[in-house]
Amino acid sequence: MTSPSSPTPERGRALRVIAGLGPRGWADLAVALAELARARFALRRRPARDLLAQGQARPVAPRHDPALVARVAYAVPRVAARLPWRADCWVQALAAQRWLHRHGVATDLFIGVRRDRAPGFEAHAWLRCGHATVTGGDFSGFVPLVTPATPMGPAR
Repeated sequence: MTSPSSPTPERGRALRVIAGLGPRGWADLAVALAELARARFALRRRPARDLLAQGQARPVAPRHDPALVARVAYAVPRVAARLPWRADCWVQALAAQRWLHRHGVATDLFIGVRRDRAPGFEAHAWLRCGHATVTGGDFSGFVPLVTPATPMGPAR
């Protein structure tokens, strides 16, 4: 039996990956942590409609930065999977979108529902930058309800 402090193969592998990231990778993980915390807090304090409207605003002079998009796509889900609070697809999409918009990179946030008619309701959020999926993984089974072209209307 191993004690909680003894290294396991999985923990050792994770430590080797983190050590191999270097200073820029460590900084990206820290930024991802901060953005995920901010997104989670924003969801508790502001209506979803406001967050969507804020995210649909485009950077004034959008730029293309595939390296930054790849770094964000790597860091956000990895940090989200290890947080002590819920950081689901919606939180990840908001966090990544804010990070990229801060650097002038335009993104498209989508919210969709499960395409099949299985019992229950399942929604999913994903973020895209051009043809690259930043967060949200495989969204092929979902039909977009909220897209950049169909924003949510005013509150009723």
